[in-house]
Amino acid sequence: MKGGPVTASPSVVHRLPSLTGLRFAAAFFVLLGHVNVWAPFLPTAMVSVSFFFVLSGFVLMWSARPTDTTRAFWRRRAWKILPNHVVTWAVMYVVFVITGISAVPGGPPPGDGWTSSPVISLLLLHPWAPLPEFLYSVNPVSWSLSSEVLFYLLFPFVIQLVRRIPAQLLTTTALVMVVLVFTVPILAGTLDGPALQPGVVEMPLVQYWFTYFFPPSRLPEFVLGMVLARLVRNGLTPRLGVTIPAVAAVVCFNTAFFFLPPLFVFVAASIVPVALIVVAAASMDLRGARSMWRRPFMIFLGEISFALYLVHPLVVELFNAWAGSVIRPVIGTIATIVLEITLCLLVAWLLHRTVERPLMRRFGSTPRIPDRATDDSPG
Repeated sequence: MKGGPVTASPSVVHRLPSLTGLRFAAAFFVLLGHVNVWAPFLPTAMVSVSFFFVLSGFVLMWSARPTDTTRAFWRRRAWKILPNHVVTWAVMYVVFVITGISAVPGGPPPGDGWTSSPVISLLLLHPWAPLPEFLYSVNPVSWSLSSEVLFYLLFPFVIQLVRRIPAQLLTTTALVMVVLVFTVPILAGTLDGPALQPGVVEMPLVQYWFTYFFPPSRLPEFVLGMVLARLVRNGLTPRLGVTIPAVAAVVCFNTAFFFLPPLFVFVAASIVPVALIVVAAASMDLRGARSMWRRPFMIFLGEISFALYLVHPLVVELFNAWAGSVIRPVIGTIATIVLEITLCLLVAWLLHRTVERPLMRRFGSTPRIPDRATDDSPG
């Protein structure tokens, strides 16, 4: 069966290229958060993941097509994320098994516990259980794709509900989604189990998993993005750049350690400024305001951001294991990090050019070429 129409959105879809440029910024901060010596960027990496989820809901709602079908939508989304995932999974699995290097800095090498977990991670089912050997199996960043898969599966049905919300209730609905984001850590606090890192982090692993990794727990962020898209279409275009809400997101994340229980830090503390980043970027494009994020080079970087998100753990770990200790004393820490980032960008461009783009054009396209500036990806 083809399925019914996914949406009945307006026929005119404005381009929002600044959102593409910002995708690179978010992926870049995830990369910085995973470069071992730049641990202070880990909070920014967590905020970036939340940004991806809100952005995903926003752009899918924004660019939904009047005549689209559920099957066509699912096909495009599958060809968007699965080829990059399968290729990076296969390469990382082979490399890590041969070399014995861990995909997680400081984590155990492949061995016991890898019997079933690689298959689980290939199928993107690994974040559905609070088991470390699943959560961090093979490519440690691929857990977010499991949430995206859930979003994509539900989108053709959720959009019908979101489009029925009266315009005067959209702001209230957005606030309800924010409340649901805050409800997740409250529910997580009722769970109990072994410590995340005994002797170091005594928070139960199951609480951290439910708050951060469990796909249904991230669904309110996605729906929030969908509601924000409707609000922007209805005229919500504040004269607000992305710098202020971006700084606010990081500040909220860090200050939450002092004012909120730990579980609220991971997502809830920064959800409002993250939502404002998306709205502000879209508003700049709709108002024709000056934006560095829609320059051609930033759009290009945004287009390779998904590949960058998936390949950087492999490049970082191989570089640190084989060359980092030799190169760093010679050229210094900063130059070594710059070299590491450059290698990540080159490998990401190669993956995008040889896998993602040709397969998406061949199997995931429709007669109307998708607007690259409003196409979403987890990274």
